Amino acid sequence: MDPVLDVRDLSVEFRTARGRIKALRNVSFSVQPGRIVGIVGESGSGKSTVLWSILDLLAGNAIVTGGQISFEGRDMLTRTTQQMLALRGEDVSVVFQDPMTSQIPVLTYARQMRDILYRRSGLGKAQKRKMATEMLDKVGIPDPDMRVDQYPHNFSGGMRQRTGIAMAMLTGPKLLLADEPTTALDVTMEAQIIHLLREMQRETEATVVVVSHNLGLIAELCDEVVVMYAGEVVEAGNVHDIFHHARHPYTRALLECDPARIEEKSHRLPVIPGDIPDLVQPPQGCIFASRCQRVMPRCLTQPPPLVEDGQGGYARCHLLAGPGHDSSWPPPPEVLTVARGAAATAGAKTISSEPLLEIADLNVQFNTMGPVWAKVHGVKQPWVTAVVDASIKVHAGETVGLVGESGSGKTTLARAALNLVGSQGGSVQFEGQDVRGMAESAFKPFRRDMVMMFQDPVGSLSPRKSVRALITEPMKIHGIRNVDPDQEAERLADMVRLPKTLLSRYPHELSGGQARRVGVARALALNPKLVIADEPTAGLDVSVQGEILNLMADLQAEHGLGYLIITHNLPVVRHISDRLAIMYLGRIVEEGPADEVFAAPLHPYTETLVRGVPQPDPDRRRTHVVVKGEVPSLLNRPLGCDFVSRCPHARALCHKVVPPHVTAGDRRTHACHFPLDTVSTTEKEGSTI
Repeated sequence: MDPVLDVRDLSVEFRTARGRIKALRNVSFSVQPGRIVGIVGESGSGKSTVLWSILDLLAGNAIVTGGQISFEGRDMLTRTTQQMLALRGEDVSVVFQDPMTSQIPVLTYARQMRDILYRRSGLGKAQKRKMATEMLDKVGIPDPDMRVDQYPHNFSGGMRQRTGIAMAMLTGPKLLLADEPTTALDVTMEAQIIHLLREMQRETEATVVVVSHNLGLIAELCDEVVVMYAGEVVEAGNVHDIFHHARHPYTRALLECDPARIEEKSHRLPVIPGDIPDLVQPPQGCIFASRCQRVMPRCLTQPPPLVEDGQGGYARCHLLAGPGHDSSWPPPPEVLTVARGAAATAGAKTISSEPLLEIADLNVQFNTMGPVWAKVHGVKQPWVTAVVDASIKVHAGETVGLVGESGSGKTTLARAALNLVGSQGGSVQFEGQDVRGMAESAFKPFRRDMVMMFQDPVGSLSPRKSVRALITEPMKIHGIRNVDPDQEAERLADMVRLPKTLLSRYPHELSGGQARRVGVARALALNPKLVIADEPTAGLDVSVQGEILNLMADLQAEHGLGYLIITHNLPVVRHISDRLAIMYLGRIVEEGPADEVFAAPLHPYTETLVRGVPQPDPDRRRTHVVVKGEVPSLLNRPLGCDFVSRCPHARALCHKVVPPHVTAGDRRTHACHFPLDTVSTTEKEGSTI
């Protein structure tokens, strides 16, 4: 069959002040009808540039210097602007990475979806509205007749992403492009989106191209995989061959860095040494040579040959062909990503017996309206409770993971512990002293010992200050004048392994991993005792997140730091945490040693999180979604158990009575009327929703 999409020798450059960045070089791949192809690679590998080249949506400083993009046999690069306008949204649609920036905030979904159908002149308003509501129903939006008249801000993140898929599929496109469709989504919502994309593709028989650095998503969703590195395709093939018999060292390194593939717990994760090369002047030989553990002299001077595997796949590597090729390649499974002789585990650490931070029965409320407005409308409780009776401890030298879906109250609890938001009950003790509600002037000395790493590494840094100024700013705020700022900036940069040449740069000039290192250095500038890290690996590639977490583990072992890690990344938290606390709708529903919680969850919500992680193995694809629905609104909290509307084991008692916190054994607590260790195997097997 002729391919729906055929990309041949595509090359793209970007004009910049530093020179022309050769973003894509001779990229080639094809997509057969009805297939799902995944493009995978680290940030900066050119994945999204390929997508925008297909749609002719490249930035103004981009130049296509060679190649062709054929859609149904016709070159997209030779089409006129009017022809591309007629093609986009009709025959080729896109699911964008961030629905909030791709959907119009001042228009209802009914209007936006009606506008998408503007070419269907034979359809009236009522017919277009019916098509929109039917599509929203297909993607699982509840009450579509009512919700279609709402705005994007009325929807949760998962619902907005579902609606983005509905909008992309509304015209019945022949080719669907998806750019990181599950980035920043929780594991339960990610599983639902993967399942939805697969079902919609099967129903419409569309051809799909998915861009992602999430290996679990690629394994669960795709039929073929294209692996890109620094603007080149280094390997391509069937999804089973790529994940089980990868031939290129970079592909193997990516797979070995994924925490979800590492079965034994390791506080130190494998990484790919080095960085993506500067594409203003790409290397002459193999583009991966500077980071490859199997590099040979000719790899540095000669471009690697393309070697086919006889099954339609290929890889570009000197190890696979040519005179003197390595006949032992591919080698037996081994970690190639940690340099030989490097430490396999983090240094030993000591956990103190007394808690560093102890939060007990903390309650946080937010007003929904003022007292006058509440009186006018007869509202007795004009507030929502974001954190309910939360208790958690963090010891010096210990890492505690706080896990839950977006909206569960994780960040609110952390900010309340640091007095960044007010709290209405409970206690927050730091080294035995109650600091909850303390005046800022009295609490300021504690800010030297209690610091926070914010979720957005770039957004939390002032764009007007250099990296050097940002790292030393905490010392100026706290009046520390007995140190040389320049020397201290260089010392902290060395501590977090940030090249000193970056100290003169500004946040927008840094990569995600570099910005995260600046955040770590800034947090450690005052030698704190407790670090609260909010999503420290969000948006980072598997190798970069390994570097950040290894760095944090080393610093903890050296300085005895206590960590409270807020995340929804279950594979990561399994490796780095000593204890886990699971949070749902403001309550901590389970807490205990990380190994025990993962091995035998007691609360059904914990089980849905553990089972909801997409596995980077195409042979372990799930045939159903573990749990459906979304976190209920705080304005409409269930009467009994908060999880009752989504729980597969819910009974009559669960709808009426809030479950108390129960201690199970010596080290586990849960809040469930019917914990999973009391549920029969038959009930568990038949409990999927």
